[in-house]
Amino acid sequence: MDSRFERIIRQNQLKTYAVLCVYIAIFVFIGLLADIIRLNSESLQEGFYLLLTLQEFPLITFIMGVVAFGVIMYSVGQFSRIMLSGNEYKRINPNLVLSRRESTLYGVFSDLLKSANCPFEPALYIIEAPYMNAFASGWNEKNSMIAITSTLLERLKEDELKAVIAHELSHIRHGDVRLTMCVGILSNIMLLGVNIFAFYFSSSNSQGARVARNILLVLQFILPLLTMVLSLFISRNREYMADSGAAYLMRDSEPMIRALQKISQDYAQNTYTEPNPTRASAYLFDTSEILSTHPSIQNRIKSLLGQRF
Repeated sequence: MDSRFERIIRQNQLKTYAVLCVYIAIFVFIGLLADIIRLNSESLQEGFYLLLTLQEFPLITFIMGVVAFGVIMYSVGQFSRIMLSGNEYKRINPNLVLSRRESTLYGVFSDLLKSANCPFEPALYIIEAPYMNAFASGWNEKNSMIAITSTLLERLKEDELKAVIAHELSHIRHGDVRLTMCVGILSNIMLLGVNIFAFYFSSSNSQGARVARNILLVLQFILPLLTMVLSLFISRNREYMADSGAAYLMRDSEPMIRALQKISQDYAQNTYTEPNPTRASAYLFDTSEILSTHPSIQNRIKSLLGQRF
């Protein structure tokens, strides 16, 4: 069963990395089009040839890459502050005196890490919030974190809580938290670049510059839809992977199913205001119905019911 599970995870990871490669290719393509406009190339083919053979340095492409790298590095350094802002929160430190609920959470957390033979220990936080949810963040295993809302901690049974933590731990182990961060940053820079470069270097009127500018104008309409579809694919795929990871670590899919049902029922019966929209796509459960970053609860449960351990 281990090999079957690992094969499914590997296949899903290949799909998501394939999407990331598409993002990078589009990112470079936009930069090269902007460089062709900057160079006022006689033709599109000539511009690509000069840039790809480095006879002309792809300056704008390089600057876009530097900006993306800089934003990623900033996000890596500040991810805890970014993700936790908007609510009161507390990091669980086992070396300090813990309350009953904190002890319960850390006990479940420790048991899971041991049973999973996990070589790292993410920082563990409780967020004071009226809704039931959880998320994981971090660039790698060493600086990762898992946050659980206080309401989720109060309302879930111990095995359900363990399944939720296993779900978030799986996000970290699969590396999809880092992937989602990169895709989000690349998407924003691409969209900004298209909107700027379509009207930049207005004095460049060669045939190559005009064609490149027209392509960018078309991308202004196509790219938002394309990036949305690709982002939804990655986000939904990562949720299926994490659900599978939780069921695998628990050796049982039922606790994860019950947790998802309780969380979705709570959101269906209440209206909550999220003080930090940045967390929306990272949450275990997303309330959006249309164009949601998460698969439907029905599809997630159906997928979990099909797993045997």
